[in-house]
Amino acid sequence: MKLKNHSIKLFDAVIILFCLLSGTYLFLGINQLDQITFHLMARIGILTVIFFITRVTMDNQRIMKLLRNFYPLLILPFFYSETDYYNNLLFNNLDPLLINLEKLLFNTQLSLRFPEAIPQPWFSEMMHGAYFSYYLMTLGIPLLIYLKKPGKFNFVMFIITFSFCSYYILFFLFPSTGPQFYFPKAQQVVPEGYLFQKIMHFILEVAETETGAFPSSHVGLGTVFLILIYKYFKKFSWMFFLLYILLILSTIYIKAHYAIDTLAGIITGILFYFSGKFIFKRFSEKNSLSYSPIK
Repeated sequence: MKLKNHSIKLFDAVIILFCLLSGTYLFLGINQLDQITFHLMARIGILTVIFFITRVTMDNQRIMKLLRNFYPLLILPFFYSETDYYNNLLFNNLDPLLINLEKLLFNTQLSLRFPEAIPQPWFSEMMHGAYFSYYLMTLGIPLLIYLKKPGKFNFVMFIITFSFCSYYILFFLFPSTGPQFYFPKAQQVVPEGYLFQKIMHFILEVAETETGAFPSSHVGLGTVFLILIYKYFKKFSWMFFLLYILLILSTIYIKAHYAIDTLAGIITGILFYFSGKFIFKRFSEKNSLSYSPIK
């Protein structure tokens, strides 16, 4: 093992900045939130890990190299779960407003009408499978870039990390729970499917919390992934586009989001990609931090 003075990568900087910003936000609720010490200490732990992981290298150790490059994907789920802890610190849930906007735009509640219109198990299974594909995208796309286009990896991981953290900030600025939690129990029911329906039911029971409905980060990150696939694997982008459309539909069908959340997800996904691209290029060229040309 060797200790080296490595420059941090820009995706490291995103994690560090989010720790500082969210930690400062937590201080606003120091008299309102329970277990605040745990969440502040978690940030100290994360910053300590980043300090060492950006400096310690193991020669010819693939696992260490993978950990150094992919650790944000291990930390981001924790940041997501925290948004349920502090998302109502300043504002109440905006679900009533979102429901009214949904009614105004579509003259109905699509998250209620859509599954009622197509309750067949095969369609429910397809929707749950499409929703599950989001997790595969989140892991698979950066891994694909890492293996096939390593010169673009730092940019791709920065865009993904930047987008995730931007959504987490929006979640505590615009808190909402979504139809799967806000509507009465009888209206939360989703048509039965097969394997993927059971998998998603387990994931939602164990890992999902009452947060992060607006905008839809599933759709937003799906939009970012679509742009990346089109940029680096253009000949396969039409297949991914079909999966992307199914993902959008699935978020409404399984009642994870209002339809208006998906529209906001598309818009913010495009915004975060291009603003992230601008930030990456500007700071990479200025500071020579893990720069790879972005055209």
